[in-house]
Amino acid sequence: MPANSALVRPEESVVHELPGLEVDNLLAILALLGLLQSLEEDKQDWQPRASWAGAPWIARLHLAASATQQQVAEAAARGVKRIASQFDVDSRKNVDFERQEFRSFAERCRTAPVQAALASALTAEHPQKKSGGLRAAPLVLMFGQGHQNFLERLVAVSLGRGHVGREKSKSSADFSDPRYIAEALFRPWRRVDPTEAFRWDPEEDQRYALRFGDPSKAGAAKTVHGANRLAAVGLLSFPCAPGARELNVPGATRDDGVVFVWPVWTEPLSLQAVRRLMSHPGLFGSARRDLPSLGVAEVYGARRVSNGKFMNVTRGVPRRQP
Repeated sequence: MPANSALVRPEESVVHELPGLEVDNLLAILALLGLLQSLEEDKQDWQPRASWAGAPWIARLHLAASATQQQVAEAAARGVKRIASQFDVDSRKNVDFERQEFRSFAERCRTAPVQAALASALTAEHPQKKSGGLRAAPLVLMFGQGHQNFLERLVAVSLGRGHVGREKSKSSADFSDPRYIAEALFRPWRRVDPTEAFRWDPEEDQRYALRFGDPSKAGAAKTVHGANRLAAVGLLSFPCAPGARELNVPGATRDDGVVFVWPVWTEPLSLQAVRRLMSHPGLFGSARRDLPSLGVAEVYGARRVSNGKFMNVTRGVPRRQP
């Protein structure tokens, strides 16, 4: 296979628009990457690619085979389940490793590609916090506050349970049903699912100042279950590398706090190509002039914000040319 095969455009048989995946929503971006990975897992011969058309920007899925929206959702659901069935978090609820604990965990995962990708998406051995533990990846926004446990949710949601433990579910619905993925991809989001999420959707920001009533009494915001299920797999595309003071993660930078950055590309790209693009220095200021030649029309950024003991993400906005 040639080194640049990820950039080769397949002979397209069908292009699906994905109106559910908004360009300014971090959850949607993670879901798009999860969609590509899940389809590669289940239907590699489809050669799934993604692009954006606009403006206003609309995500598109390119396939080298004829497939309906229902078939896409079913294949994605199978792929997500197959990937998620390999998640092993060692009975840990949250990303709260000590260095030696993580080293043992990572060494145990190194021979299994999915497990290795999961381990690297959670943290790295350096730097340590003042307390001695390791820093969690920037995309990890919960650590047990309000009984919100990141790793428990990651496993449960990706497997299609919707809740940590089926006994906690408020609905008898089958949350592994591909229709939830179809709704996330092919329809504007309605946010009606009473399932658990990861705080990646800016609509989950429920501040007291923005609500008529007490949000703690209203309960957690409803969400788009299919998007969260895909995004749980999309997390694997963001490995952590050790840094001097902060973890180095594709698509994340520091600008008076954590800012998540992603490109808007107009040519069909595979998951491998998108992953490479997420690490391009042009996304973060330098070498920005190189991006148009790679098909990048715009760069979005969303800020991570703290609201009391909870963290959320803002809507993405186009980043100004430096």
